[in-house]
Amino acid sequence: MNRRTLIKSLAALGPASAASAFAQEYPARPLRLLVPYTAGGGTDLAARVVMKKLSEQWAQPIVVENKPGAGAALAYIELLRSKPDGYVLTTGSGVTSLLNLLNSKLPFDAATELVQVAPLASVPIVLVASNKVPAGNVAELIAYVKQHPGLSFGTPGPATPHHLAGVLFASMAGLQMTHVGYRGTAPAVQDVVGGHLPLAIVGLSTAIQFARSGQLKVFGVGSSRRSGLAPDIPTLAEGGLAGYDASYWYDICVASGVPQPVVERLHAGITKAVQDHDVRAALTAAGLEPMAATRDEYRLMLGSERAKWEPVIRANNIQMGS
Repeated sequence: MNRRTLIKSLAALGPASAASAFAQEYPARPLRLLVPYTAGGGTDLAARVVMKKLSEQWAQPIVVENKPGAGAALAYIELLRSKPDGYVLTTGSGVTSLLNLLNSKLPFDAATELVQVAPLASVPIVLVASNKVPAGNVAELIAYVKQHPGLSFGTPGPATPHHLAGVLFASMAGLQMTHVGYRGTAPAVQDVVGGHLPLAIVGLSTAIQFARSGQLKVFGVGSSRRSGLAPDIPTLAEGGLAGYDASYWYDICVASGVPQPVVERLHAGITKAVQDHDVRAALTAAGLEPMAATRDEYRLMLGSERAKWEPVIRANNIQMGS
């Protein structure tokens, strides 16, 4: 069906039927994926791996464009200025709906103007410590921090999932801790290894190489279940902080005006791509855990994340750049 015929056919249909017909033709041309961060990071890698497979499935190019800047807002702003037809996408995370709490200067409402379509991969995070910290397990660590109120913990930056995870840890354990936001994971880990920083919350894939060589201690992964990437490392909940769960993931978002049938088609395509053997292998090799969920499951997951993190952000006035 050519474009002119399609337009005439859609005009003869009601809104719901037109949306359904549009979805059947979708995608009829190349797509753009706007990544809010620089090339080479975890978000960028996960997006490129999955989008490459989705492009093959749909026989349509998907052009990945890195749009860093303005606290990751530039990509979202460009998305929302585009026609909401599903041909422009962006990446998000489990806390995308809370962006306005983390950055009050955003010129859009992430909770209502963005639709989180499907997850790509989760990122296991761990609590690590310098070998100078005289604690061998979570219970001993909590006791040590109570004896040294204000002890510092580092993360890849302010308002990151790692920062939120650290604040949640301190809150649940009844601790006073001081956050030190670095510019990325590497410098935080280097300061832990060098004994200049007592604690840090960083990605498992980075920490594990230093832990196996005895250069730092790993107290546990933040998620509620052990990571398949390192099943020998217990969760922090297992270690003694019952109920603790701090994990995050990457996903794909569209503007809220995209027709629901298109959202459903996108979800199905992304989920199929994530479940591909080669895609799973590539994500795992990069230290990521492939992640798939039905639309209903994903809505529940996102709601749970919002309910958990919103009070943490508000109570501690966590802001990007703070």
